[in-house]
Amino acid sequence: MNAEKVCHFTFNGFGYRCRIVENDTAVTEPVVVIGGAFQDMYAYQRLEALWAASATVVSVDLPGSGAADALPASYGFDFLVSALVDLLDRLGLSRVNLFGASYAVPIAYGVAQEHPERVARLALVGAAPVYPPQQRAALQAMADALQSGDAGAYARMSVAALLSPGEQEIHKRAVVTRVLARTMGSVTQADIPRHLASTLRVIGWEGLRPGGVHGVPALVFTGEHDTLTRPGLGREVAATIAGSVFSLIRGADHLCHLERPHEMSQLLGRFFTDQPLDGLPYLTALERHGAAPVLVP
Repeated sequence: MNAEKVCHFTFNGFGYRCRIVENDTAVTEPVVVIGGAFQDMYAYQRLEALWAASATVVSVDLPGSGAADALPASYGFDFLVSALVDLLDRLGLSRVNLFGASYAVPIAYGVAQEHPERVARLALVGAAPVYPPQQRAALQAMADALQSGDAGAYARMSVAALLSPGEQEIHKRAVVTRVLARTMGSVTQADIPRHLASTLRVIGWEGLRPGGVHGVPALVFTGEHDTLTRPGLGREVAATIAGSVFSLIRGADHLCHLERPHEMSQLLGRFFTDQPLDGLPYLTALERHGAAPVLVP
């Protein structure tokens, strides 16, 4: 079993932490994992065995996430990009495989855009260049329920925002629905400011910066039935990354890490070690993008 340790740091007055699973015989660069708005650094632990077999894995609670210090919504994603670079510097990681999920997409994308030399490979799941009005409205409903202190309403709004409609065939739908409703419905009064700030940070986000990403191999994907970051939005993000690959996981939506965990783990494990992705039965046809156009917010 690989050794594991937790490190605590401070960036501009805000404490944050990371969990490191060491691999002394790694065959690829360290895998740095940044989770979604309501996840912590253990959220992908059940997926990481394949990654840890070939790399050191670093899972991160940046300010505002997990057990890190709360971060007011007035601090945007640019601040979190700087915090992640601070972590890479502190750990002496000159070059990494960077994985960002949903809320973390602007962070991972920002690091790859500003410091492409530090990103060996970029993987993004649940990506959008900006959130359209319908998706912002769904997130605002979650924020309104949080502000009212109604945990039950927050759970219902979360299920409505994050899961696809019932007519879609989704792996483990019933189980994932129960888990999500229970998790979001059990938010405590102490948790509310953190959840609210993260939600408002997404609602207030103005979108990815223009210019695209160059010189970084990238994989962009989500579930084929994702209704929060719809496939078309992920495809737009992929089109801003020169040489990227875009695909969809069949039978999944925004929560594909819960619905098809083995498949998502294998997909990322293959990508981080330069194995072919063609022909995987759980993926739609791979779409390859050439030169990145200039992104206009």
